Amino acid sequence: MRSWDHEDPERNVALDRVRDAIAEQFNMFFGSDVNDLNAWNNLFRALRIVEVPDTIDQCKKAIRGIHVNICDLVDYSLNTGYNSEPKIFDTENELAECSRASGKIYPRDNAYAGGLLKFLLREIFGKYYGNKRKNRKGGKKDKQGKREEKGRGGH
Repeated sequence: MRSWDHEDPERNVALDRVRDAIAEQFNMFFGSDVNDLNAWNNLFRALRIVEVPDTIDQCKKAIRGIHVNICDLVDYSLNTGYNSEPKIFDTENELAECSRASGKIYPRDNAYAGGLLKFLLREIFGKYYGNKRKNRKGGKKDKQGKREEKGRGGH
C-alpha cells in the first residue's frame, strides 16, 4: 500500500475516486430514487430495521434517527458474511467520534451523493445548523465571510 503525504494532489485524487466509488456502490445496492419505496425497503433491511415504514414520508422521518457509517454500510453490503454488520450508533455524536477515530468519513458534498445516500449523511466535524454551520468561535459569518458580532445589550 502506498503512503502519501496529506498534501499530495495524487492522494486527493485517489480519495475522491474512492468516495465516488462508495456512492456508486451505495446507489447500486440500495437505489437512488427517494420516491421509490422499494429502495427505502432495501436500505432499511440492510440497516436491520425490522419494522419498515409504510410510506416514503415515514421513511424519510425514520432515517433521520439512524446513524451509521456509510463506508462500513457499503463495505458490509459488498462483503456480506465476511465483515461484521455495520454498527448503528445511538447518536450523531457517537457516529462522528467513531468516524473521526477510524478515518472513515464520507464527505457531505460528494457529487455522487444523491438520493437515499444524502439521507444518511451526518455532521462529523462540528454541529450542522440547516444550511449554515456555526464557526468555532460560536458566531455566524455573513455572506462576505465576516464574523457577525454578538452583542450583549443595546447599542
